[in-house]
Amino acid sequence: MAVRKKDGGPNVKYYEAADTVTQFDNVRLWLGKNYKKYIQAEPPTNKSLSSLVVQLLQFQEEVFGKHVSNAPLTKLPIKCFLDFKAGGSLCHILAAAYKFKSDQGWRRYDFQNPSRMDRNVEMFMTIEKSLVQNNCLSRPNIFLCPEIEPKLLGKLKDIIKRHQGTVTEDKNNASHVVYPVPGNLEEEEWVRPVMKRDKQVLLHWGYYPDSYDTWIPASEIEASVEDAPTPEKPRKVHAKWILDTDTFNEWMNEEDYEVNDDKNPVSRRKKISAKTLTDEVNSPDSDRRDKKGGNYKKRKRSPSPSPTPEAKKKNAKKGPSTPYTKSKRGHREEEQEDLTKDMDEPSPVPNVEEVTLPKTVNTKKDSESAPVKGGTMTDLDEQEDESMENTGKVEPV
Repeated sequence: MAVRKKDGGPNVKYYEAADTVTQFDNVRLWLGKNYKKYIQAEPPTNKSLSSLVVQLLQFQEEVFGKHVSNAPLTKLPIKCFLDFKAGGSLCHILAAAYKFKSDQGWRRYDFQNPSRMDRNVEMFMTIEKSLVQNNCLSRPNIFLCPEIEPKLLGKLKDIIKRHQGTVTEDKNNASHVVYPVPGNLEEEEWVRPVMKRDKQVLLHWGYYPDSYDTWIPASEIEASVEDAPTPEKPRKVHAKWILDTDTFNEWMNEEDYEVNDDKNPVSRRKKISAKTLTDEVNSPDSDRRDKKGGNYKKRKRSPSPSPTPEAKKKNAKKGPSTPYTKSKRGHREEEQEDLTKDMDEPSPVPNVEEVTLPKTVNTKKDSESAPVKGGTMTDLDEQEDESMENTGKVEPV
């Protein structure tokens, strides 16, 4: 069952997998060669590097994620944390982290301590600066088409500036050209397989950041993983690319938002409807409701008929109820009856009244309450009267 992640936190199982841990060899050796003085006090292992990456990704989601208002920093792209090449993005991320730790005189990282919050955010800013300096991260230079309505245009400019992009008036020098949002965007949720590894496939969810990508068993999807298309320069995308970037505080995947020269959405890799892969994740309560049928609704309590004069007499014979005989259910019913206190008094009810039974009541012909054929009927009230005469007043239990 393929279920989209609820947030952009780390894929812990991926980073703990043996073949992923093995890929940290390149990173560890590169750090030992280029940043030896920062790691020699406690040389890292592949597992400790993997654990540190998971902690960095978790901190990033908690402090810069979608749910955070006015986040101090735009999230670093997840692709930077998946680049295991010697001298690649991950090497520079960890190098900056170890250097920062050494400069601060920390014995260990602590991402849970509130007193370390500002310093940890500062460390992420240092990491981002290092990625930019080493050409591992580039900020978009965006040309906004004049066809975009003025009100939206101003909003897009503010978003771009907030996420450290730039706006250019020169279309030829732009990294991205942004067009108006098409009116024919598909609403159905879709996925795209982007990577295969052994018996697992990585799914990208349309209009969600790459940090929401999900690993699923390869047996759950028949489509093959297509090679990523060579990106055009400049990238032609519609304005939702910028709007969603602001929503998730993470630069979105351009491939989801590409348009052609006619400003219509284009897809250069196969999309798969998420309905063919996902099942609704039900809570235990919804599971119980589903067993009773799709249209199941909780049955409302049927109002009891007003007691007739005869019934009142019968109840009077039984004597007052005691605290021990009054059930919780009776207490709840009294609370229910209080709700009718502001209503008009009902009209008098005749001695015999037709009551509609709820559907759940057993209505078999030979009900337990029906007299047995050929049997003798006895009036229980008469028996009770005789008993009262013989024994005198009954003491309550």
